[in-house]
Amino acid sequence: MKKKKKFKIRWIVIPVVIIVIIILIVAAMAGASKKMMATEVVTNRDIMTYHSFTGVVKPVDEEELMPADKDMKILSIEVEEGDMVKPGDVIMYLDRKSIEDQIAELETSMSVNAAGSALKIQQARTDYTNYKKDLEEGLNPEIINAEQSMEKAELAMNSAVRKYEDTVSMNSAGINQTLLKAKTSVDSAYLSVRNAQENLNLADYNKRHNNNTATQTEYEKAEHNLEDAWINYNNAVAASKATAITEETNLANLYDDMVSAQSAYLASVDSYNATVRATEEKLENYRLQYQVALQGADTSVDDLKLARLYEKLDDCTIRASISGEVTSIPVEEGSMTEASKSVATITNFSKLKIDIKINEYDIKGASVGEDVTVILNAVGTEYDGKITKISRNAKSENGVSYFESEVEFEGDADVRSGMSVEVHLVTNDLHDVPTLPNDVIQLRDDGTAYVLVCTADHKTTEERDIECGVTDGMYTEITSGLKTGDEIVYIPLMTGDVEVMM
Repeated sequence: MKKKKKFKIRWIVIPVVIIVIIILIVAAMAGASKKMMATEVVTNRDIMTYHSFTGVVKPVDEEELMPADKDMKILSIEVEEGDMVKPGDVIMYLDRKSIEDQIAELETSMSVNAAGSALKIQQARTDYTNYKKDLEEGLNPEIINAEQSMEKAELAMNSAVRKYEDTVSMNSAGINQTLLKAKTSVDSAYLSVRNAQENLNLADYNKRHNNNTATQTEYEKAEHNLEDAWINYNNAVAASKATAITEETNLANLYDDMVSAQSAYLASVDSYNATVRATEEKLENYRLQYQVALQGADTSVDDLKLARLYEKLDDCTIRASISGEVTSIPVEEGSMTEASKSVATITNFSKLKIDIKINEYDIKGASVGEDVTVILNAVGTEYDGKITKISRNAKSENGVSYFESEVEFEGDADVRSGMSVEVHLVTNDLHDVPTLPNDVIQLRDDGTAYVLVCTADHKTTEERDIECGVTDGMYTEITSGLKTGDEIVYIPLMTGDVEVMM
């Protein structure tokens, strides 16, 4: 019997020991888990996301100056690399003497009968070249007058707009001196009415309690003064209304003046554009007259040769047709020109462009006129730019469609053609929004987000559903479920330097 009892006691003690051990292990694991927990606070931050593109800086305007013919001697070069030029500036002179000698010899050999035709050709050529030169150098009087008229109309428009807007602002702010003066007159007249009424009341009282000649006279005088005060008040009110009408009429007149000035400015712009078109047509007429003069002359080989020589003579002076910097002069004084080889390059660095490729997944957030940031990789300088062109037709590369696009920006001395740049197109720009680091946000299998928060007794944690907004890869906007300053807990991936939860 004793052995059986001892046997039963042994089997009872063993499960108890196992249970105790399990409880100790669970408690130890809970304590370890608790020690690995870290805290994070919902903090307001700025979040910006953007699409990034790469490209190479190119000038928007660049001109390669080509000689009219080969084997022409370069007599003098009037500029150096790095010089700034404008349209019409002389870049270099080619030797004219050989052409002039050929012209003189050819004209001398031509018959007397052809002299009249040659004169017409020369006159037509002179008219054409002189008119063309005036246009290139900005000396055409018709365009100058049109420009001056347009500038004058713009000044008048700006002045009319300013007068109208100033008057509207003064009326809105209640500081129009004319209206204030009229209102002051009304207020003063009304005060006189009140004073006259009080005096009449006093005279009436005196008359009723001390009826004599003096009080009767005083009453009549007060009554007369009240009538005068009412007349003055009504006149002041009428004058105030008239003033208001006058000011309204004045404002309407100012508005009409502004509209008229704007119409006049637009008309001056149209006139300027019409003048430019007219000068282009006139230049074309001179060119046609020159061609007609050539055709009307003797069509011999000598006539055609003479015309070509005159054209080559004009081309001996090489001029710039755009504003910019002389970036290349691959020839030297005394050397001979070569066919299809430029003698100078002019680059306008004030406007630069970048060719970028926008893939089909990023095109939704891009449009012509959109602001971008241009980052010069070499020095880390940023510039403001705009998308100026997006192709309507996609191209394909490695199975992904993209749209050829252009970005323009204004450069400075740091920017050089050929430099690599990065273009950022902002897709989201949030300021001072509640955020959490990405690695503290947890996701369920169904994709919903949640975090762990401490319970009221700070002994356990519970899940809190949240809604997430924009993320920049490191932080995520919290749109619902938490507010700025809320504290959450999480198990960090690295536990070396975490805050221990007690």
